Amino acid sequence: MDFGLSPEHEALRDTARRFVQQHFPREKVLQWVRDKVEPPRETFLKLGELGVFGLMLPPEYSGLEKVDPTGMVVFVEELSRASSALSTHYGRAAVIVAPQIAKFASKAQKDAVLPKVVRGEIQLGFFLTEPEAGSDAANVSTRAEEQPDGSFLVNGTKIFNSQVESAGYAVLAARTDPDKPKHEGITLFLIEEPGKRPEIHYSRIETLGLAMIPTYNVSFDNLRLPADAIIGKRGGGWKALLNGLDYERFYHGAIGVGASQAIVDQVVEYVNQRIAFGKPLGRLQAIRHKIADMQLAVDAARLLTYRAAWKLEREGSCHREASMAKVAGAETYMRVSHQGIQLLGGYGYSVESGLPMHFADAKLFEIGGGAMEVQRNIIAKEMGL
Repeated sequence: MDFGLSPEHEALRDTARRFVQQHFPREKVLQWVRDKVEPPRETFLKLGELGVFGLMLPPEYSGLEKVDPTGMVVFVEELSRASSALSTHYGRAAVIVAPQIAKFASKAQKDAVLPKVVRGEIQLGFFLTEPEAGSDAANVSTRAEEQPDGSFLVNGTKIFNSQVESAGYAVLAARTDPDKPKHEGITLFLIEEPGKRPEIHYSRIETLGLAMIPTYNVSFDNLRLPADAIIGKRGGGWKALLNGLDYERFYHGAIGVGASQAIVDQVVEYVNQRIAFGKPLGRLQAIRHKIADMQLAVDAARLLTYRAAWKLEREGSCHREASMAKVAGAETYMRVSHQGIQLLGGYGYSVESGLPMHFADAKLFEIGGGAMEVQRNIIAKEMGL
């Protein structure tokens, strides 16, 4: 394994870093957090011009030579230095939903959705989680019942669904075949402009962090979908869900790495300037050791995340490695954000420092996309336990 980035990935990292510094200064990000609003659409159009929405898409839609998981990790790491919520905005379309559509959808569906995603014109949403289908994602109960004319009538409830009301398209996981085993009876559907469908009702949930990511309780009341809204095959939804979950997990690892590195860098700058007991805080051994431990954790998470991308590129799958990357990235982010506030003291506790934003956001990544306990079960199973 080569531990260095290619010249192309070095260039992508440098471009991404300049873009983030220019368009996502801390004061602007914190204003979006305070206002609980999504970033302006113009922001994502500019990201589309960089070509980063196509990093996980096939060449016929991305314009790239091949799918580039390492490039995606490089970009997400830089974007997360400004905000993990920004990376969540980007990744739900670019990393989770669009690759599912690229792999499993019809050509007509791909042609309708993917070019708009690549240009940054639309976001994508995902109706998956339910009151009884969180960590047990296959326990979906929302029903899509086939009608005599071949259409499907959808009824049920979803919870903790983010960015769905403003999405250009959203993917819905629903049970079409209740008599089959739960993993075999799920079908995915593509819904255009779900926020404009009167049969879908939204109630916003106030969350601890990720204030830029509106999250909803959602109910479906006789939503009618045509047969050609099915993504892939009827009953084939679980396979597509697994594909998306692996992508989501190692991309969450990249979010944790980038955000944690930003915190470490901020702490180093602060302790080298802050004078206490007659010398910079950074000269105190207790402080130095804490920061060294923070960097050790970040570098370990980074290696696990890049290993998952490396394995996906070469073997087409990274099930165990994706879970390892997620655990390492999420737990490092939580630990580093907590320690960062402690080391910056009163300033770290102030909203102005940006660390409370990171601290509140970090907890989500220990829950969303599969809780830490679920990831450890996956890792154990892959080990033969």
